[in-house]
Amino acid sequence: MVAETHPGLADDFKEGIKLATTNDFIKAAELFKRLAEKGHAEAQFYLGLMYEGGRGVSKDDHQAAFWWEKSAEQGNILAQNNLGLMYEQGRGVLQDYSKAAYWFLKAAEQGDPEAQYTIGFMYANGEGISRDYLQAIFWLTKAAEHGDVAAQFKVAQLHLGVLYTPDNNVKQDFIEAYKWFKIASLEGDQNAKDGLEVAESYLAPSAIEEAQRRVDEWIANSRKQHP
Repeated sequence: MVAETHPGLADDFKEGIKLATTNDFIKAAELFKRLAEKGHAEAQFYLGLMYEGGRGVSKDDHQAAFWWEKSAEQGNILAQNNLGLMYEQGRGVLQDYSKAAYWFLKAAEQGDPEAQYTIGFMYANGEGISRDYLQAIFWLTKAAEHGDVAAQFKVAQLHLGVLYTPDNNVKQDFIEAYKWFKIASLEGDQNAKDGLEVAESYLAPSAIEEAQRRVDEWIANSRKQHP
């Protein structure tokens, strides 16, 4: 760990954060850069942010990507997701969907909901990674559980199986499709209402009852986690 190798870096990093929060961006950037060059992963991440936003330094997407890569390689989850975005958008680096997928997957594996949605979407579309609907539904479900409405809608579509796309090898599950379409519609997704009608048309009344029970259970758990 950096803190074990350089005991003084933790205090310096706190000072850098304090400078940034008081809008003393030039001094903050200078301090973060010194720490970043010594291998401090969080300082590398924040320095990347400052280069991206042009705070305390000249705006420079190349430098932002450079420092985020340093930080991402040390396991910083926010840097991994941001670096994925840079490769996806071709900002500061050559656009490379394979590298974008690599870093999104790294962040997703550490629990980042945004990255979980993005890598799930990339698996579903075969973008930067081999198309794999099972992996898509795995990651999108994780994002959906965190409340990502776009992920909820996409998961519901995938549960429709071949009704959604002919090569979809996900086993059809109209109860789960109903559940996620209903949750997405309650969260304000207007398109989810059409999907809900499709899923409902394949369900017996008892199955709709079970689907609604799952919806209610999810809402209750969500309220406990986010009162």
